[in-house]
Amino acid sequence: MKKELLLLLVLAFGSKFASAQDENELKNFRFGLKVAPMFTWFKPDDPKKFESGGSRAKFGYGLMTEFRLNKVASIATGLEINYDGGKINPKDTNYYFLSKDDDLLAIEDTSGQQYSMYHLIRREYNTTYVMLPLTLKLKTGEIGLLTYFGQFGLNTSIRLKSRVNDVDYNVSSPGTSEHSDLENTSDMNLLKFALNVGGGVELGLAGTTSLVFGLNWYNGFSNVVKPESKYLIRTASNNYEPTKQNARSNAIAITVGVLF
Repeated sequence: MKKELLLLLVLAFGSKFASAQDENELKNFRFGLKVAPMFTWFKPDDPKKFESGGSRAKFGYGLMTEFRLNKVASIATGLEINYDGGKINPKDTNYYFLSKDDDLLAIEDTSGQQYSMYHLIRREYNTTYVMLPLTLKLKTGEIGLLTYFGQFGLNTSIRLKSRVNDVDYNVSSPGTSEHSDLENTSDMNLLKFALNVGGGVELGLAGTTSLVFGLNWYNGFSNVVKPESKYLIRTASNNYEPTKQNARSNAIAITVGVLF
């Protein structure tokens, strides 16, 4: 009887120790899902050539992960799909693009081709990225049911595809026209970098599960377009000159998610 009782005590202690260890491991690593409606805009570096055409309502979603460093600090990262975009308006009348069969025609592909020329009036970019955020997340202790946090770090985004919607003027057959869903993926840089600054609250539900509400500012500091455009030309003469371009992408994102 004593041996059986001792065995039960050992098993109970071992079970309690394993449970505590699992709980501790769970707290050290957390994961969850998020959606992130956002407002995005482009900021051209040369205001004499281009101006921002305003913000666009966009969307993102993905996976959140956290690795706890201590009671207040964690490394927050994840994997997200972001639908980014912005509007750019030329400041003068010297920007054109070429189109063949309702597709953009690269400058180097014009030889021997039949195409139409359009004077660009407005351009709207729609680009899809895979984003990998890496931030330091600092949290308060639980105040009631809420935990407050702030975060700071870097977003690294990889471009998947890009398309543009244009308002333009047909040079060949004079008249204002619109072109939608023109692919310009090769005119966008592969990587995009931005500072990620934000904060929010976590609402505790049960155990380590919580609802997350956050507000983040993505301050882009890299050129999202190629330094020399493949499609946008600077003059309407036969000596086509690629347009030099530089623009950064900024966003304000609202995060709603669940962390386990």
